[in-house]
Amino acid sequence: MQSFQQRYRGQWPWILAYLAIGLTLVVLLGYAAYDARQMQQSRDSTLAQDLLWQEQAIRLHLQTNQNVIENLAYSLAAGAIRPADFSARADALMKANPEIVAVEYISREGKRLGGLPVYSDRPNSLAPLNDPALIDALDGGASLGRPVYSTVIYRNIPQIVLVVPYFRSTVYEGAVLASYSLPQLMQLQVPWWMVQRYDLVLLDPTGQALVPADYTVSPGRLSREVSFEPLGNGLKLRASVRSEPEPARRQLALLVASVVLLLALLLWALTLVKKRMAERQRAEDALRDEIGFRAAMEDSLTTGLLAIGREGELIYVNPGFCQLVGWRADELVGLMPPLPFWPPERLSHCASAFQAIRTGNAPSGGMQLRFMRRNGERFDVSLYASRLVDGRGEHRGWMASLYDVTDIRREREALATSRMQLRTVLEGLDASVSVTDARTGALLYRNRGHARSFVLRTDAECCLVPLGAWPPSEVQVEECLEPASGRWFAIQRRALDWVDGRPVWLEIATDITERRQAAEDARQRDERLQHTARLVSMGEMASSLAHELNQPLAAIAGYAAAGDNLLQIEPPALNRARETLGKIGDQAARAGQIIRGIRNFVAKRAPREEDCRIETLLAVPMELLAPLARKAQVQIILDVPDGLPGFRGDGVMLEQVLFNLMKNGIEAMAALPAAPRRLTVSAAVVDAALEVSVSDEGAGFSRPNKLFQPFFSTKPDGMGMGLNICRSVMEQHRGHLRVENPPEGGCRFVCRLPLSDTKTEITEENA
Repeated sequence: MQSFQQRYRGQWPWILAYLAIGLTLVVLLGYAAYDARQMQQSRDSTLAQDLLWQEQAIRLHLQTNQNVIENLAYSLAAGAIRPADFSARADALMKANPEIVAVEYISREGKRLGGLPVYSDRPNSLAPLNDPALIDALDGGASLGRPVYSTVIYRNIPQIVLVVPYFRSTVYEGAVLASYSLPQLMQLQVPWWMVQRYDLVLLDPTGQALVPADYTVSPGRLSREVSFEPLGNGLKLRASVRSEPEPARRQLALLVASVVLLLALLLWALTLVKKRMAERQRAEDALRDEIGFRAAMEDSLTTGLLAIGREGELIYVNPGFCQLVGWRADELVGLMPPLPFWPPERLSHCASAFQAIRTGNAPSGGMQLRFMRRNGERFDVSLYASRLVDGRGEHRGWMASLYDVTDIRREREALATSRMQLRTVLEGLDASVSVTDARTGALLYRNRGHARSFVLRTDAECCLVPLGAWPPSEVQVEECLEPASGRWFAIQRRALDWVDGRPVWLEIATDITERRQAAEDARQRDERLQHTARLVSMGEMASSLAHELNQPLAAIAGYAAAGDNLLQIEPPALNRARETLGKIGDQAARAGQIIRGIRNFVAKRAPREEDCRIETLLAVPMELLAPLARKAQVQIILDVPDGLPGFRGDGVMLEQVLFNLMKNGIEAMAALPAAPRRLTVSAAVVDAALEVSVSDEGAGFSRPNKLFQPFFSTKPDGMGMGLNICRSVMEQHRGHLRVENPPEGGCRFVCRLPLSDTKTEITEENA
């Protein structure tokens, strides 16, 4: 192994160069193959994007026309349009969309009532009203109650018919028909650039070409298909690239040949350079041995050395000196004063020192000078000089050594200016900073911000009246009201040792009046938002509550009629009449209880703290959500043991939290099969806190971390504020709300209310 290393010592750079040339050739060939593949993928991606855009453009166009035709159907259903108005609007629609060949409306029996075009005998270009495909579309629209497209009807031209049914109440009255010519639709809705790039063809479910009918598939051409929506019925839109790009093999082959030729030339050049480098290496090895020792000595010195000749010229500088001033030795040797490292503003001072060296008057303790680096930076040096005498005793000039003392001088200046810098920083702070004697309370220092916030009537030594508790603890932060100005300050105090060693207190006071006002405004906004959420919830359940109230009212009416009949018979059945009146009173009390629950739930009032029990809080949501639960076929299961401890809080706000969570659980199971649908509400004491769980059997949440973000909702018509409000209410009660996805499925919300600390933020904020 050692012989191998000795044999190829110095050959590794050339071996690596040859390997690099080979790798370059391999990379070039790989790049050519990769480029061809990328070109094919790019063309395929462009085709897919253009075809999808075309399908979406036609879909948007058909949807716009469908909206106009639906408006015509709504007008016919409401009796708000005359036949002449229908014809005028249909004429405008057909002029704007030439692919629509007919717009007409028919009765429920399938008889044409009006529309365009006007004719006595139905033309052959239109599908007859008894066409099986059209009859299927009419039946489908009448049964589904929404617009339906027919399958392709083959007359003179392939066409489809949009059937828009209209109803009076829930009774089917007829339909509006819009006949589309598929060739005209493709001709008018395909832009010119798509025609230039691709051959577009509309295919039927069997794969036969509809538009154009004479289209033939060319093998080997790049093509794609997409479903033709909203027409559906198995129709597909196919696009095929019209012309394949010219192959780039010739250009690529030329490129590869050129690179191979360049690589061959590079190999020849490297061989010549290798020979030249070998000759130069032998010469450098001989010279390196001669100057190695001297260079090692010079390079090991960090002190700058320079020699001055008898005429005043520089005859030598060491690397340490060159590193200090930034000039190379060959740039300095031979120069006469003034020297380039003398600053312009110190020319006279440096010239005097230089002259003192030449005359032998340089002080033995050295001289303090300022030199200049090549980049213009100034630095301070201590320079020591002596006569230069050679080995024969002859005076050859002067030798000088110098040391960079810039850092030492800067440290001294930094120490001198540190107090001024600190004072400048303190004076520039907006916060009020003061230092007081820990024993006497005398004011030792205060900044400009303190002087603006706390005006003193004297400049003599004085004591400040502290805003907070005195004496303070080791590190204390508190909020205090300054009586004179009426502003709030956050006071932070810390014990320090003053410059003379005595203990002092450093006090930093920050004005937080605006922050407290903003917090108060935010609290009021939350209260208004909570009230609005309750009103929205009641609005969403208005129909269910109306049905719930209708039951006792209907019972009252029935009992009243029965009582009247009992009193009209001879002799009157007074006992049974009394029983009937008692039942009327019971039903009236039931209706009043429902109304009181709604009024208490939506009433806008200031937050208050009261004694609460979980059984009482669940009563109102259970009563309000009972109609919705019956309508959704959801069974509400209460698992609340007896004897749970009570707690302090705002009952209405907590009722709103339970109402929102239970209502969300019921709505989450709307898409499940009819049975079973169970909403479980349980309560238990866990670690000195009451935990109330609301569990449903819905689909759960894939991203539970986003549920509490404002304006995030999984419901199409949701505002995204319900859960955010619920979490805010729980945090105001020193609790929290979390969501879980149980292993058995569904979703579980857990409300945790502390029992040990019953004081909530509601009373603190309103105190």
